[in-house]
Amino acid sequence: MRLIKARVLVEKQRISFEEFYGELPKYAILSHTWENNEEITLQECNTKGARLKSGYDKIMKTCQLALADGLEYAWVDTCCIDKSSSAELTEAINSMFLWYQKAKICYVYLADKKDDRLSGCRWFTRGWTLQELIAPATMMFFNHWWDCIGTKKSLVSDLSRISNIDKGILLHDVPISSACIAKRLSWAAYRKTTRVEDMAYCLLGICNIHMPMLYGEGKAAFRRLQEEIIKTTYDLSLLAWTPPDNSEGEYWGFLAESVGYFALCHSMYSTADSLLDEGEISISNKGLKLKARLFILKYSSDKHRYGLGLDYRTPGKAGRFLTIPMRKVGPNAFVRVRVPKKSGSDGKKGTSTSSRLQSVSADDNVFHNVTLLTTLPQLDAKASLSQKGNPDIVSFTRFATVKIELPPGVAMVSNTETPRKLWDMEDNVFFSPRGSYQNWGAVVLDTNSLFICFWQLERNDWMMRGAVLDMDTERVHALWKDLYLSSEDHLRHQKSVVAYLLDSAQEQMSFPGDLVGTEKGSALSFRIQREDNPKFCSGPRWRVIFEEGIGTPD
Repeated sequence: MRLIKARVLVEKQRISFEEFYGELPKYAILSHTWENNEEITLQECNTKGARLKSGYDKIMKTCQLALADGLEYAWVDTCCIDKSSSAELTEAINSMFLWYQKAKICYVYLADKKDDRLSGCRWFTRGWTLQELIAPATMMFFNHWWDCIGTKKSLVSDLSRISNIDKGILLHDVPISSACIAKRLSWAAYRKTTRVEDMAYCLLGICNIHMPMLYGEGKAAFRRLQEEIIKTTYDLSLLAWTPPDNSEGEYWGFLAESVGYFALCHSMYSTADSLLDEGEISISNKGLKLKARLFILKYSSDKHRYGLGLDYRTPGKAGRFLTIPMRKVGPNAFVRVRVPKKSGSDGKKGTSTSSRLQSVSADDNVFHNVTLLTTLPQLDAKASLSQKGNPDIVSFTRFATVKIELPPGVAMVSNTETPRKLWDMEDNVFFSPRGSYQNWGAVVLDTNSLFICFWQLERNDWMMRGAVLDMDTERVHALWKDLYLSSEDHLRHQKSVVAYLLDSAQEQMSFPGDLVGTEKGSALSFRIQREDNPKFCSGPRWRVIFEEGIGTPD
């Protein structure tokens, strides 16, 4: 760390430095906003033109204050870092939070404060000054004329109100780690930096992250910051951002494009300890892989959507957790999605949508291994459009679909859809991506029946076979157990294996369908209709339409 010798500057009018590599002496530190062409760099410190700049006066005043407080050293970011050295700049930016934290005192110079308004100062709008507000324990604030207007402790109410940071964190009564990642990022939501990359780099210390600087990467810097956070903590609040209401598109990846997307997270709090929580998260070439709670979000009698459960809440909603609305676009793969607003008191569905998080109770959720895509699939020119200018990702990523349509008196037994990764609850379909070997599906109905189907290419066309089997039969029950237990593991039964297992159970697949008796004394049958439509998938699409009749099967 390169420190200014305060006494040399004040007494000899010469900026002199001393470098420390181990234990540091006590030092003062300056927090300020830069003025264009007025700051003094390391190379300019003792040039003739240096004293003509306002930046020189700030360095001098900092050293004078330091000596008055009994400190022989001072640090000012403009001249204490050799910005021509990328290695030194990287080290400095990664160490900045710690340097402000270790300072004996921090002097805050509010150059534009010439009246009684504290909130109007530019210092509260800049990205780099956020960590400079949080890290130091002792701070003194000065106005344009270097008159002291208060300390961090005396001004804490105003500082907390302006910054949205809890008083306890500002005064170091509670650690910054007590705030979830989303809440910490929300503090920077309305702040700005001159360079795009710095909006990520200025948050390193606040997020307890170290990473190299790559100026020129633009917005990718903030994405890289999020990836580094994922590697160090299981804090799913990182996913709890909300895109602007005027943002375009229906779908998003799970990483935010900008820190501004966290603006609504300032009151969010965690109900679990990320270190003690059993959850794990990793990042791969496809996205984020984790075991998470999936909720079913209900918007009307016939409209449902997947929701990713978060162990986070907001004040005023006790017992309810935040969820992220999602759309399944591949085997256990999801993207973020808008949601339809719930029906009004007249029962009519609105056409408007929202990208906000949803609040739900902790009931009716199941843990699943999921992949959360961090970038949207790249669509080709032939991709169908769900609306003008917005490619339909869902239909593009699905090759074949089998839609299950049940009569009012029959329902599927919850969580029996198999393979679950190829079942989409929202559309009520089994699906397979192009090139899939797992072209089959099975589900238990509340009539104590098992419906099973598979589809394959026969004579240059796709065909589907299906059957309804009686679960009271021992062989069928054993078949179902085998399918259910192995459907998600590495065996990944192919359609040919499913057909073989059916033969072993001495049951024949049929087309279009068999009648099976129900507990209600009626008969259940189904018919299969081939209805290809690029709006739903790029390949074959079948509808399996179940019907319930009076009497017993033949």
